[in-house]
Amino acid sequence: MNLSTAQRIALFLTAISGIVWLGGLIIRAALGFDLFVAGTLTFKPDMPIVAQAQTLRLFARTSFYTISGYAALLLIGGYLWLSHKALWRERGGLFIGGMLVVLYIPIECWQIYYDVEMIQLVQYASYGDFPLEAAKQLLVKRITLLSGAGPFLSMLGYLSAVFFLIVQPMRIYRTQSATLHS
Repeated sequence: MNLSTAQRIALFLTAISGIVWLGGLIIRAALGFDLFVAGTLTFKPDMPIVAQAQTLRLFARTSFYTISGYAALLLIGGYLWLSHKALWRERGGLFIGGMLVVLYIPIECWQIYYDVEMIQLVQYASYGDFPLEAAKQLLVKRITLLSGAGPFLSMLGYLSAVFFLIVQPMRIYRTQSATLHS
């Protein structure tokens, strides 16, 4: 497959936006779950209020990067994916990886909705009038989306998509199968 210079740049931008987005998800998960007692959705009672507010503020501010990375991934990656439909049969991993990303768009959009709500809630709040309880409730809603399985399953789906895009097991099978039948 020969790619034009513009397509190579688009592929590079897709990869960078995917790295920013997935990396941001992992960082934000670490930030968000730092507020809870391990293995529960109970907030740490001994964590100072100022630390809770700062953690929620960081969680909200870092969402800009994940939302931007996701938007760029969908726009540029979607364009590349759809413009190479002819390769879907030859490279099944390309089709499967793209479909896994497409399947989780609704969950990601719902999480982005909660992220935007969090940004609007805490963006201009000072520590004196920080809406701590409202921000905590919003974080719990975001985490428990689809009974808590939504964000976890979407992350597994995205990691599976990366696996299929990189390893392309169906392409390897066809190469081995063609060699065996020759």
